[in-house]
This record gives sequence, structure tokens and C-alpha cells, in this order.
Amino acid sequence: MNSQAIPVEHDTFDPLGPDVRETKVRSGRTLHYIDDGPRGGATLLFFGGAGTSVRAFRLMEFARGLRYELGIRVVSVERNGLGQTGFDPDAGLVEHAADVWSVLDELGVDRVSPVAVSGGGPYAAHVAAARPQGIASLHIACALSERLEGVDRASFQAEEIAADPVAWWRYPAESPVHRIPGYADSAIEEATRSMFARGRDVAPQGLAQAFDLYENAPMADLSRVAAPAFLYWGELDPLVPVAHLERWRTTLPGTVTARVYPGEGHDVQYRHWDQILTDVAYQGERVIVTVAGRTQLLAPGQAAALIESDEAIAGIGAWA
Repeated sequence: MNSQAIPVEHDTFDPLGPDVRETKVRSGRTLHYIDDGPRGGATLLFFGGAGTSVRAFRLMEFARGLRYELGIRVVSVERNGLGQTGFDPDAGLVEHAADVWSVLDELGVDRVSPVAVSGGGPYAAHVAAARPQGIASLHIACALSERLEGVDRASFQAEEIAADPVAWWRYPAESPVHRIPGYADSAIEEATRSMFARGRDVAPQGLAQAFDLYENAPMADLSRVAAPAFLYWGELDPLVPVAHLERWRTTLPGTVTARVYPGEGHDVQYRHWDQILTDVAYQGERVIVTVAGRTQLLAPGQAAALIESDEAIAGIGAWA
């Protein structure tokens, strides 16, 4: 047997998801946040859907390699009463925005690209309104503009969701999320973490407050947010209809790029996460497509022509 040593290149730990950190901010509240990725490029400020903990970003890391290739750092701050973060009845949308900027100041980050999905919309809007000069670009994916218009409020009861949080994450069998390896199991972990990280018997006050804010709080004043905005919507989204896209479009004063996907529903944030990352990095100057098995970043017109002629698919090759 040859006794010569065999070198092994891999000598570091692989990540199990974002590392959750704890800090006390200017308000005196103790918050939990994640901060991951390369420095020097764009900073993506992530707002997950209703009732999610800060570790929900793990569900987007099926494209971690692409995110690192694009040089994108991600920061996300956990919302009031969710996950590991204690509930403060006095901390609403405005207070959360101030806390987020407090964390960013602590990290030395002065410009961010907020990315909001679903119930994260109102929170991202208040963060942008609080410091518009710090917004590099704004990205809204099937996210609430303000109220749950056209939706039966009785179907959104915090206690019922807490009784079966996994049901909150179920997508129909035809959803593209089921093509992501490990998605269903990771969603179960996030559902239980967001509700029970501080104990099984802790009341779902954070989620209850979020639904009250969705129903009653007015939309943030975005009139001073001049940064370019990108809107991503499924044309058939039953939960957050396209009417919310129009509300965002008419409220934002800067350049707005709307990406509406025919035949798709309330899962565009996963199916087109690769495009969201591309927009954060390239501000709309590139579209990610796969042509003949090769993933490329093309000029928008060229990409659109190839997709329309069925010579390319939108996104990374894994979707092919």
C-alpha cells in the first residue's frame, strides 16, 4: 500500500445556514440578526414573509453560490416577537425601522438594497422611508403594500397558525419550490422555529401584532425614496394580488421595473430569487437566463428575445 499522504483541500466547516447574532440597539431592545457574505459589494437587507424568523433566509440559500459569485452580503433583522426575539408591545413598524438602522450603523453599513417578500413589505417600506438616502435599490416580491385587501381576515388568526405553523408553508404540488432539494424539510424547521424558539407555551404575540399592523397601519411615505425599485409578481397570485404591485408602482417616485410572471403564483420569490440577486448586483442591467445548459447574465432585450423564442429559460440552469 502506498504510504504517501493524500492532501485534502477541504479543511473548513460548511455552513448550516446563517449564524444568528444578538445585539442591544439604541432603543434598548435586544435583537437578533444575521450578517453573511462577501464585503465590498452590494448589501441585501432581507425581510421575510409574515411570521418568519430571521433564519428564514436559509430558505433562499439554494442559490448561495450565485449570491457569493455576485458579491452580495446579506443582513436581516428579526422582527418583534418572532423567533428568538422577545415581544415589545410598543415596537411597531416605525420602531422596527429605527432598530434595523441601528443594527446597520453598528455594522458600518450605510447603503442597502432592501428585499421584501410577502408580509415583509410594510416593514421594508418603513425602513426605506426612515432613511431614503441609504437605499441603493428596493426589491419587492409579491409583498403586501399595506392592507390584506380582498382576503378574509378570519383566515389569518395567529393562534390558529401557531397551532399548526407548518400549514402556513404548504405550497401546491405544482409549485416550483418542490424542485429545491430539502425545501419542504427546511420550511418545517423554520415554521417551528419562528413560533417556538422561545418555548412551546409562549403566546404568538409577534404574529398577532403583525396581522394587526397589516390590517390597520397606513403605508409608509415613500415620496423621498428616489432609488430604483424592482417589483416581482406572479400574475395569478391569490394571496397578494397584482393590485398590490400597482399600489407600489404608484407610490414609488423613482424608476420602477415590474417583472410580472404569467401563470405563476405566490412563490415567485423562490422561482426568481436568482433574478432578484441579479437585480441587486446589476440594478436591472442584466437578466439571468440559461441558454443551452449554460447560465448567463444578458442584456434585458437579448434575454427577453431568447425567452420568448423558447431558446432560453429564466434563471439558473437548475430550473431547466
